[in-house]
Amino acid sequence: MSTLYISDLDGTLFNKEKKISEKSTQLLNQCIASGMKFSVATARMPYGCDYRLEGIKLEISGILTNGVFLYDFQNKKYISVESINQESAEKVIRLMEEKGLSCFVYMYCKDGIHIYYGRRELEKQTQYYSERALKECAEVSFQKDMEDVSYRGEVFYITYSGQKEVLEPICDMLEGIAGINYSFYLNIYNGLYCLEIYSNKASKQAALLKLKKYVECDEIVVFGDNWNDVPMIEIADRSYAPENALEEIKDMVTGVIPSCNEDGVARFLSEEYKR
Repeated sequence: MSTLYISDLDGTLFNKEKKISEKSTQLLNQCIASGMKFSVATARMPYGCDYRLEGIKLEISGILTNGVFLYDFQNKKYISVESINQESAEKVIRLMEEKGLSCFVYMYCKDGIHIYYGRRELEKQTQYYSERALKECAEVSFQKDMEDVSYRGEVFYITYSGQKEVLEPICDMLEGIAGINYSFYLNIYNGLYCLEIYSNKASKQAALLKLKKYVECDEIVVFGDNWNDVPMIEIADRSYAPENALEEIKDMVTGVIPSCNEDGVARFLSEEYKR
């Protein structure tokens, strides 16, 4: 039986310092060299994880930005991109502006990723407005009129980070907008909640099914710790959560493994591949 192993990054494969330990790197590379089909699935942008994964010799494309991208790490190439239709993107941007929150709007263009935002205070949201984004993206810029940006290219992501009680009502309103999916989950590093909106054709689940067909495997095994991993868990043949995962996630999975600080995923895979 051919098996595809897919791991989430933050809180799962990454430790609390947002890194992969030397031990995990060594174990994972041994598994891959032995023929294991292993890759990753994350909410991160390509520029937010490729440099953190440089030590892992990934041969299979990763699922990035909650399924928006299938991404070839070896060649730094986008295999597929799912964008939001323009009308839906306009409605989301308008909703966020009306609620006084603004948002970050991500666009995919021929020259790379462009990021636009409508309020200066969003520059404090360093998980989106980061040094890495400023360095790697084609453009990161403040815009007075956010409703105009949807005409500039393919919008693939709209996001904001804040308090749970502020964002939960927005989630209810998003249910009435066709053509989108969204993820709403706790950022384990700063205690805020992330609201991330993308095409209804994009999800970790849809991308995983696409990747399964691409690599021609019979079984899927996934590792995750948070709510945005649930779509993968739902279709996996087996699923595992690190000890540090949300309790609700640990209740859903096949089994619980050692925490992300204890190299749980890599240790599990190393033992599994010895069988």
